[in-house]
Amino acid sequence: METGHTRSRCRSHPLARAGLVLSVLALGLLFMDARVVRADGDLAPLSSVGVPKRTGGTIINNAAAIKLGKALFWDEQTGGDGRIACATCHFHNGADNRTLNTLHPGPDGIFASGGVTAAGQNFFPANIVNDDRVGSQGIVGSIFQFIDPNPYNAADLCTPDQTAPFFHNRRVTGRNTPPMIDAVFNRQNFWDGRANDKFNGNDPFGNTENQLGQIGPTVTNSSLASQAVGPPNNEVEMSCKGRPFNGPNSLAAKLLARQPLRLQKVHPQDSVLGGLSNWPNPGLNRSYSQLIADAFGPFVAANAQNTFSRIWGEAVQAYMSTLISDQTPLDRYLAGDKKALTSNQEKGLNRFTGKGQCSKCHPGPELTDASISFFNKNGAINEDGGDQGFHNIGVRPAAEDAGRAGLGPNGASFSESGSPVDNGAFKTPGLRNVGLRAPHMHNGGKKDLAAVVDFYSRGGDFPNPSKRMKELNLKADDQAALVDFLQNALTDCRVAREEAPFDHPSLSPPNGAFVPATGGGHTCH
Repeated sequence: METGHTRSRCRSHPLARAGLVLSVLALGLLFMDARVVRADGDLAPLSSVGVPKRTGGTIINNAAAIKLGKALFWDEQTGGDGRIACATCHFHNGADNRTLNTLHPGPDGIFASGGVTAAGQNFFPANIVNDDRVGSQGIVGSIFQFIDPNPYNAADLCTPDQTAPFFHNRRVTGRNTPPMIDAVFNRQNFWDGRANDKFNGNDPFGNTENQLGQIGPTVTNSSLASQAVGPPNNEVEMSCKGRPFNGPNSLAAKLLARQPLRLQKVHPQDSVLGGLSNWPNPGLNRSYSQLIADAFGPFVAANAQNTFSRIWGEAVQAYMSTLISDQTPLDRYLAGDKKALTSNQEKGLNRFTGKGQCSKCHPGPELTDASISFFNKNGAINEDGGDQGFHNIGVRPAAEDAGRAGLGPNGASFSESGSPVDNGAFKTPGLRNVGLRAPHMHNGGKKDLAAVVDFYSRGGDFPNPSKRMKELNLKADDQAALVDFLQNALTDCRVAREEAPFDHPSLSPPNGAFVPATGGGHTCH
């Protein structure tokens, strides 16, 4: 206990004051790890960030739009073969964990990874050292003819188009599936950001030169709506080639004539659709026309066949905007629960914000510089001179995949800056639940988080323009702590358990295990 006399002596002797200062400095150095973590003002619970406000939309009842959007997102009848929903590529913690027929051979057309020599074989996560990619399988190549007039048949009438390299197998996307959980915070979506933050009601490209049309007013902060209208009629992902979104003989005509989720069961405790469930029978007890009228009003519902792409985009965005994983151990830790992380995870957090330099690209509550809030705070250009939130970090040579510098349907680049550093650049993903969704990177080329951390420690695999990529030469214990932090401290238990708001209807992914319906949820502790 310090007495008044002692305090007086300390004040009266400069050397004593200097000794006290040195002691304090030594104490600070001793606890450097904790001090660095606390000093990083960018880190905060995800719950501290509001859901970005969208303007210009036509939804009149957001709760009803969430119901409609969830039904559309999970409905297998959407697929040209009647077996593919948006969720078919996002059913496993927001991503896809199937292994059979999930390898894409890349530009050289040669399957040469993990023992795979042709389409239709099993590929288990392995570190890829060539131009192969891990993607998600969609539809067998086919050309659209007609919507089946029988509402009890889910498949469209199509003719075969079974071309190389997949032939009779389902086609596979050329990039790894990015998770849709927490994607509401991204300014633009897809790995290359082509899902524009301004939704034009028709296609993913906003008001850019790649725009193919406009239906209704532009909606801001709506890259999720832009993203949502891309896959449904894509000839690789979900549809026979050539199927239109709107009008007669279209996806609109197909779904408006069919019972929502007719092939799937909806749990009676589903947090969104439970009250509409036909449990224990499949489907909902309300038509798509009724769901649209509830969300957009009767006038929109009466003309839904002609504006279905707009309805689809806005409704799916409303649903995906609820998929926020803000109950991770890190979120609890940053909110004041210092027991939420183990000592090794605290060390990993320190390396994440310190010598690992991870937080340079994964800053803020969203853990990504591709967020709307980071863009608004720091501007449109990153330190390399390219688009904010997109970086070429040397995963693969840019010649294999232009990424952000890729061209849209009208020949315009997705890059907004036009900088050459955007060639081969990809969006920085958020990191919550990253431990649940191996493999990693845009090409799926890193089999696990240990491989990812090692990649950054050595400064990438290929020459790249990013000033942030450096040889860090992290020690083995530092790498292990980082992996522990990423694997365990960023997982929301509700995502892992498929509980609300991440509960869902049943799903039968082609070449994958049946996914039963789930409902209800709990708070993580």
